Amino acid sequence: DKAEDPGKMLKQMISDLEVQKRKAKQQMTEALALQKSLERDTQKEHKEAEKWEEKAILAVQKELDELAKEALTRKKEHHRRALDFEKQLEMHRNNAEILRNNYQSMEDKIDEIKRKKGILLAKQKQAEAQEKIFQTMEGLGDNSGALETIERMEEKVENMEARAEAYQEISSGSDKDSLESKFEELGHDSTDMDSELLELKKRAALPAPEEQTEKK
Repeated sequence: DKAEDPGKMLKQMISDLEVQKRKAKQQMTEALALQKSLERDTQKEHKEAEKWEEKAILAVQKELDELAKEALTRKKEHHRRALDFEKQLEMHRNNAEILRNNYQSMEDKIDEIKRKKGILLAKQKQAEAQEKIFQTMEGLGDNSGALETIERMEEKVENMEARAEAYQEISSGSDKDSLESKFEELGHDSTDMDSELLELKKRAALPAPEEQTEKK
């Protein structure tokens, strides 16, 4: 079906998947960038918490309890922030992994379709070639009437040749008969002439031609 050409359909499918793959790659890139940012923020808050803990220890050593309490309060704030960032980081790591898997799956799917496209197009060309052969053979089968016409023409020509040969034989025979009849007429004319001459000589009391020859 020309309306559903496999080659065009696969080409369009690959094009659509390529667009989706680019979008997935962009999303994956953004997710990885956010993950890196959260990792930095988490590390930063942990370091701040450690720093304020050291300050609290220093204040205790100097017997500055109020200052030590303030330092511990700051430490807890940074530690809480670090925990919040860690939760976000874990969530974004899961999202990034999903996006990465989807992207890889899409790449594999596109590669598979491209491989199948080559095989399918080769089969399509083979099928089209076979279809043309069958159509040609079918067309030849439908031309049986033309073959019958040629056979009738051959038969007609053969009949014409046979009649021409017959006319030739008849004509040759007629010429031969005419020539023989002429010679027969000549023979008859000579015999009649001799008979008439002999008859005249008898009437005139003259000797016959044989008698004259003997006397001589």
